[in-house]
Amino acid sequence: MSNKTLALKTSASGTSASGTSATGAGAQAHAGTPVTANVVAGLLSGFVSLCYSIAYGSLIFSGSLAHFVNVGIMVTLVSGGITALVVAVKSSLPFTIGGPDSNAVAVLVGLAGSVAAGASAAGLPPSGVLATVLAAIAMSSLVTGALLYLVGWSRRSAVIQFLPFPVVGGFLGGSGYLLLSGAMRTLTGHSIGWPALAALPDLPWLAWLPALVVCGTLIAAQGRVKPYLLTPLGLGAGVAVFFAGMIAMGQSADQLHAAGLLFDRESLSSMQVPLLLPRREIDWATIAAHLPECLAVAAVSALTILLNASGASVATGFDADFNQEMRAAGLANLLAGVTGGIVGYQSMTRTLLNRRAGATARLSGIVAGLGCFAVVGLVPGAIAWLPKPVLVGLQLYLSWGILREWLVASYRKLGLADYLLVVLIVAVIAVKGAVAGIALGIAAACAMFVFNYSRISAIAREFDAHTCHSNVERSIEDTQRLREHGDAVVGVRLQGFLFFGTANLVLRRLGKRLGDTAGRHARYVMLDFRQVSGLDVSTSATFLRLKQRCAAGGDTLVLTALPPRAQALLERAGVLSADVRTFVDLDAGLEWVEDRLLAQPDSHAEEAASPGLAAIRPHFTEAALAQLERCTQVRWLMKDEPLFARGDAGDAVYFVEAGRVTVSLPLADGKSMRLRSFGAGTVVGEMALYTQQARSADVWADEPTMVRRLSFDALQRLESTDADTARQFHRFVVKVLASRLAVANEAVRGAQ
Repeated sequence: MSNKTLALKTSASGTSASGTSATGAGAQAHAGTPVTANVVAGLLSGFVSLCYSIAYGSLIFSGSLAHFVNVGIMVTLVSGGITALVVAVKSSLPFTIGGPDSNAVAVLVGLAGSVAAGASAAGLPPSGVLATVLAAIAMSSLVTGALLYLVGWSRRSAVIQFLPFPVVGGFLGGSGYLLLSGAMRTLTGHSIGWPALAALPDLPWLAWLPALVVCGTLIAAQGRVKPYLLTPLGLGAGVAVFFAGMIAMGQSADQLHAAGLLFDRESLSSMQVPLLLPRREIDWATIAAHLPECLAVAAVSALTILLNASGASVATGFDADFNQEMRAAGLANLLAGVTGGIVGYQSMTRTLLNRRAGATARLSGIVAGLGCFAVVGLVPGAIAWLPKPVLVGLQLYLSWGILREWLVASYRKLGLADYLLVVLIVAVIAVKGAVAGIALGIAAACAMFVFNYSRISAIAREFDAHTCHSNVERSIEDTQRLREHGDAVVGVRLQGFLFFGTANLVLRRLGKRLGDTAGRHARYVMLDFRQVSGLDVSTSATFLRLKQRCAAGGDTLVLTALPPRAQALLERAGVLSADVRTFVDLDAGLEWVEDRLLAQPDSHAEEAASPGLAAIRPHFTEAALAQLERCTQVRWLMKDEPLFARGDAGDAVYFVEAGRVTVSLPLADGKSMRLRSFGAGTVVGEMALYTQQARSADVWADEPTMVRRLSFDALQRLESTDADTARQFHRFVVKVLASRLAVANEAVRGAQ
């Protein structure tokens, strides 16, 4: 575990140690790799996996289970062999090595100890306690295997990556503590605490010096020797110190066996398969009470598989299929559970060791798995010559790497709040166990997320009638009136997911703006939901309070672009009623509000004018207006009747005298997109008239409409016969364009 960060940094460029890739020429090169290289790499990986399996077995069966340690070692060795074989055949990375891993073992240590304590409290004899522990371990493997395979089969492995990172770090740090506590229990018979510390001075130096030598050698040599030499070097140093001490003290192997410094000799008959366990002696109630810890093992395994597979993928340049890795680990644990093995899966450190030792094919993993079975079936007595202190040193090294990474190095990588959460989770795991630590961590991470997310403003933009307009072109006079009533619109564009925290901030902001404009005139409170991804149920109360405030102040609440689920939620809460207006989009809502504002009595409004070009009368003299009327042709349009189409000649300009037309752009799917609408007193088509280019869009009548057509030829005649009228016409067009530019500038300033 301590080499994970190193592995992730070794090859971010996506190339393997040998410079080959997973596809193309690289794959062809792998196919021609000699068998010998894969066999040698597999034997080395098998030896390392053998040492880890024995270390994990002695760790799980320590303390009150120490007299069953040889049974536990057989269990882990068989598990290591099965996992290595299945992963080698099924993994998406052909050189992957699988086996027991420190993260899952850290949880299994607590599970085995708790189950043993519960079975003993129930009055079971030692054989019943062992049977119950073995059944619980097998159950955890079966549950883990089933869940992992289900995740891979359903292609949902990416969901696990949503687990908050501080929770991941906290659990991994907690697993480091559990490994350290297990190493202390193996060494002294007690977990970390005053009894263990009190027992340390009474230990013979041969019980602790080799452990320190192994741990110190591994720490000192890390990064200084080849990765595939690191573990053999550390273990070899510890073994040499142990047996040199044995000779110096004049101790025999039998005496060290009796002192508990060497494992007892066991044969294959000590292996206990779950199907052959005495079922009457198994305390099923105790196992059922610890099912949450089995689920914790599954969750930890799934997360570690993703971390290991992604790390190995980056370091070697091979693309890993996470779903396939889940299925491979699931099948391996199902088979391991049937035979009584512990949980195992892909190991990144052993995979990288295998790859750097020259492995390129699945044969290396198969050889590693067969090596574990060879020790179990052919020479189980060889385990008796592996000193326990050496394995304790390996456990200390693993725990040191994990604790250094997550309690020391992570301080510089994480924010203070996230780092404190990691420390809190580690502390809870140390006191209450892994399940409580993970549960507390998830709850705390969710609370932190809610707090941090609530600080992100749900308001993407604030606007009023000055800075936000509909796509309806108004006359110059109407545009000026809308500017004068700009404060009548109090609007916000919302964004993100709304819940009680962000919704209340929106309410307070709107309340401040409503208070700033209080007592002036009727206002329209507009909320646009186009960028809202969802609403929490708690937001309905906030919007209900906003509705009540609008009703009390005589304001109108306008909601636009409500998502269907949000609309259903607000309807159930009673927010949507006859006095609350809803529109499909902000443009439609703004158009409705502008029409309402323009319909209000205004002392500056023009009196009713005579027929003709009355809407543009303020911009022409009476003589010029009369001349313009004589030069134009009246055209009546029915609803949905085209005024002109895209591609038509730009040979005329049109004055909209009554009704409304809309400029739309035809789309590839046969639909059209509204660009802008033009009401009475506006002019449309003037740009094509001046540029003499074809029409760029379609123009349709939204309702019965009257327009006046001034052709290019008529304008030319007007310029030659009545220069003053022509000059007033051109000046009017410039005013129209200037008004549009002013509106656009206000919108740009409002968006900044």
